[in-house]
Amino acid sequence: MPIQVKDVIATAAGLAGREDLAQAAAEARESEEIDVLVRCFNLVENEVALDHIPLKKRETVSAEDGKIAYAKLSEAPIDILSVRSTSGMDIPFELLPDAIGIGGGAGEAEIVYAFAPRKKELGGTSDYSGKVSERLLAMGAAAEFLLAQGRYEEAAAFEKRFRDAVRAANIVRHKLAVRARRWA
Repeated sequence: MPIQVKDVIATAAGLAGREDLAQAAAEARESEEIDVLVRCFNLVENEVALDHIPLKKRETVSAEDGKIAYAKLSEAPIDILSVRSTSGMDIPFELLPDAIGIGGGAGEAEIVYAFAPRKKELGGTSDYSGKVSERLLAMGAAAEFLLAQGRYEEAAAFEKRFRDAVRAANIVRHKLAVRARRWA
């Protein structure tokens, strides 16, 4: 289920002890302080995407003259993770200033890339769902909001909780397996 920006803002305002702002955000009422909270949300979503849990997208695009222009991708890529042929074979690639060089001529390729989220408005939807929860984003936004208000001790406490939540969301959980025993 997609995360609504207004829900994150309402939760962040509640965490910061501002029930008046939480109510205003839930009702999608604009105000100067709500705008500050939306900016805090955008900062946090961007930080999570760039530093901790990248947003990934997979697209099939056509190459021309051995190049795939970045402009052909629906989002602005920050990292190209893989390039494959439509049959699933890895294609060696190089990053050029305005395109991905894949050698050869024309053809289709599947690109997997990480991208930065676009700026959101109060009525928008986050690019995250799943591992990155509304509460995680709200803790980060609350920390930024409290910092902007000069409430440094409370901001530090929420920053720590935010970092712990990001770390917990980013842990890859492996199945425990017992190795087969050999008897000599």
